[in-house]
Amino acid sequence: MIIYAIFVITDDGRTILTEQFQSVEGIKDSILFGGVFTAIQYMTAAMTDSDAEINSIEIEGLSYHTRSFGSIRIVIVTDVPDSPENIIQTIGLRFIKKFGDVLTQRDFNLNVFEPFKKEIHEIVQEETVIDESRLIKPALKLRTAEIFSLPTRLQSTALALISLEKGTLKEIAQESGQKITEAEKNISILQNMGFVGMKEISGETTYFCSL
Repeated sequence: MIIYAIFVITDDGRTILTEQFQSVEGIKDSILFGGVFTAIQYMTAAMTDSDAEINSIEIEGLSYHTRSFGSIRIVIVTDVPDSPENIIQTIGLRFIKKFGDVLTQRDFNLNVFEPFKKEIHEIVQEETVIDESRLIKPALKLRTAEIFSLPTRLQSTALALISLEKGTLKEIAQESGQKITEAEKNISILQNMGFVGMKEISGETTYFCSL
């Protein structure tokens, strides 16, 4: 699972904290996000004539998982339909415990929530993959249509990365049958296009993609 973004929004639709793990082009306006997502929740309740809440929805290949915690809602954007329940619960409960008193105030400064981003990173890193390099754009996934729309010289590299799911430059070169210099150039192009992210594992650079 790759996590792209985490939002904390109030029950009246205000986005009070956002942490994005991909390029800023991915989700255009985090401030408007809270209002739009809350509106979808209210619309669903009205159409079903019940108080049932949306737990997960999929939009353009991304999955939005959400849970309510009192007066706030946690929304986590991932690449898979399975909800990251442990992460949602831990973030939501810790946030309420830490800022419950603040949230009861009529007006509060949003800067008070900023330090919580560090805790978000700690919670997420224990459970899943985040793209600290901010090189993956959520809308760009390596699917069949995308792969075969790429220039021929990039297709072997992309297919090798999908086969491996994640790998070092040497592993990708071996899987694709390319020279390391050629694979390195192709990976760089795919990174710039937004298809490939990278992270350091035991001091070695590993590349991965969103499927």
